[in-house]
Amino acid sequence: MKILVVEDDENSRILQHDILESENYEVISAENGKEALSIAAENPPDLIISDILMPVMDGYALCRAIKKDPKLCSIPFIFYTATYTSPMDERLAIDMGADKFIIKPMDPVIFLEEIKTIFNEYKSKNEAKAMKKPLKSSIELEEEYSDALARKLDKKVLELEEKNKKLEASEQKYRRLVEALHENYFFFSYNYNGIVNYVSPSVENVLGYSQEKALSVISDILCNLKSDKEHSSRYELKINHQDGSTRIIEFTVHSIDKDKQFEVIAHDITARKKMEEEKLQFEVSLRRTEKSRALGTLASGIAHDFNNILMIILGYAELMNIHLEQESSAYSYTNQIIKAGQRASDLIKQILTFSRDVEQEKRPIEIQPIVKEIMKFLRSSIPATIDIRYKIDKKCPAIMADPTQIHQIIMNLCTNSYYAMRDKGGVLGVSLNKIIVNPNDYITKLGINAGSYVLLEVSDTGCGIDKETLERIFEPYFTTKPQGDGTGLGLAVVHGIIQSHHAHIKIYSEPGNGSTFHVYFPAIEVSQESENINTQIIKRGCGQHILVVDDEEQLIIILKDMLIELGYKVTYTVNSSEALSIFRERPLKFNAVMTDMTMPRMNGKQLSKAILEIKNDTPIIICTGFSEIINENDAKHYGIKKYLMKPILFTKLAEALSEIFQDEE
Repeated sequence: MKILVVEDDENSRILQHDILESENYEVISAENGKEALSIAAENPPDLIISDILMPVMDGYALCRAIKKDPKLCSIPFIFYTATYTSPMDERLAIDMGADKFIIKPMDPVIFLEEIKTIFNEYKSKNEAKAMKKPLKSSIELEEEYSDALARKLDKKVLELEEKNKKLEASEQKYRRLVEALHENYFFFSYNYNGIVNYVSPSVENVLGYSQEKALSVISDILCNLKSDKEHSSRYELKINHQDGSTRIIEFTVHSIDKDKQFEVIAHDITARKKMEEEKLQFEVSLRRTEKSRALGTLASGIAHDFNNILMIILGYAELMNIHLEQESSAYSYTNQIIKAGQRASDLIKQILTFSRDVEQEKRPIEIQPIVKEIMKFLRSSIPATIDIRYKIDKKCPAIMADPTQIHQIIMNLCTNSYYAMRDKGGVLGVSLNKIIVNPNDYITKLGINAGSYVLLEVSDTGCGIDKETLERIFEPYFTTKPQGDGTGLGLAVVHGIIQSHHAHIKIYSEPGNGSTFHVYFPAIEVSQESENINTQIIKRGCGQHILVVDDEEQLIIILKDMLIELGYKVTYTVNSSEALSIFRERPLKFNAVMTDMTMPRMNGKQLSKAILEIKNDTPIIICTGFSEIINENDAKHYGIKKYLMKPILFTKLAEALSEIFQDEE
């Protein structure tokens, strides 16, 4: 059985094709009535299934043409429609000769049953009877057809009007939404030629331009847009605000009408980008902080072990000095050992200060000797292409400072000056003078108060520093040196030390004309008592018995020797648990206890607590190379009399013991 399917919608045509072929019908198809009439004339089908609403020739016209043709009029004709669905439409179809009027969609099984029914009816009728099927006159059919088309047209017009109303309402709502955009958004549209035809008013909030001006500004941006972004759905651009600042704008592009029109939502993400950058900087800073913490942990371990070693060196050097003639060469040699050891001890304090943010103790000092010492060192270490010139006023007053940190300031400034001249050579100048700043002096406008100062000047004839670099020169980790040549910490540390000393630093530099650093240290008057602080006589003991405990055997030996030299009796052990047992057996035997802090099994704090529980008035001295468990204030709180940092000098040990036994008296 051959069936002709007439349907302009391809999907519907294919669906009918598949359903019919599944029942072994032979299926041919046409897209409109005219094409179907031509196919039927050449190759008459056994059944025609036709849609009504189609281009060129609709289903009604096709049905009339089929029923008028003597060769085709007996072919069963079914209307299968989703557009013409009213009872009047169905009556017109039947009046035109249709055998069945089916409304889409229909269940495939029922649809196939309807087709079988039509075939069975035609088999039971002879051809003559089929020819006698009554039809209305052509005029009547024409009127009904016209009425049907008019009704359908009216309905279509109403549908279109309703759609237009909805479209207009949607457009107005969309326009209001666009024009209501404030803060960080604006909207614009443009055609494929790059001509901007609309910009929302909120562009003024984002870029500062009026709508009229923004049309040309955005058109210029689109014209200069790189080809790789031209057809991107999302991209970012830096655009100048009317006030001259730069804004980062994110564009989201939507293609309309097959790439003939484009609509764009523009979002100012400048603040977001800044936050992202700040977050990145914070993460970098956090990583640096973690590195600093790791450095602090490493420094603590080094400090503890290194101070123990220094104590042995310094202790024996001081004991040797006691038994040497001051005029002898050996005395001079041991003196140099003691000075070097003290400098090493100061260096450890400096490392701890930097890594642990520990406050250094400041005292009245004259910095002329420090400058002279550094000049000697630089003379032997800096290449001969750099001429070192220095001038030191011997009458400079003292300042309140930590000598190690002053040494660090001068070394850092001189090292920077050397670096600026290392390729071409030049002159490194260092001077130290006393100056008086009067209230009306220009320098007071730079934040330096009137008063007496010690002025340190470090200058060079190197490459100089540009303005942009000068603004960042004291930032941590900022450096202009190649990777591996510097950490960016030198001047940042210098600046921090200077601020902690209530001093000031000023820089004068131009590219190609070298640099000059001025450091203003507030001068102080030193009392006679302070000047004579180092002339005190060492007070010795009177045979008091001291229990000494330290897990380092060499340390406990030097402590024993120093205490014996000072006139004390000593019982010592390297085991804290054993020390507690010794004290528990005869607590009245010992006039004082001297203990290390960091020891296995029982540390100094725990041992001190146990001893004070046995005899609560026992004078205890805690010694430590470095400890995070206890500090001097904590020690006093727990009833510990003295807190000494290693390396313990002979004079410091004598002074501490003298004060303890003086208090006991």
